[in-house]
Amino acid sequence: MAVKGMFGSMIGLIIGTVIGIVLSIIYFVITLFVVKAAADIVFAENLGTDMAVLAAALITVGSMLGGSGMRKTIE
Repeated sequence: MAVKGMFGSMIGLIIGTVIGIVLSIIYFVITLFVVKAAADIVFAENLGTDMAVLAAALITVGSMLGGSGMRKTIE
């Protein structure tokens, strides 16, 4: 019985990790679009691709880490 529960937990962990990675990539792409559009509107000039990717990556990492700290455990 313990082995079956552990196997199910491992499968759940793998599925959760894959879903988290896919959602992070989608969030990064959306954030990159917003950063590029905002830079074009505010500064009225093109933002370098490397700076846009860096800004979107920092925003994505910050929001993912901030969101993970808000989990509450039920005891």
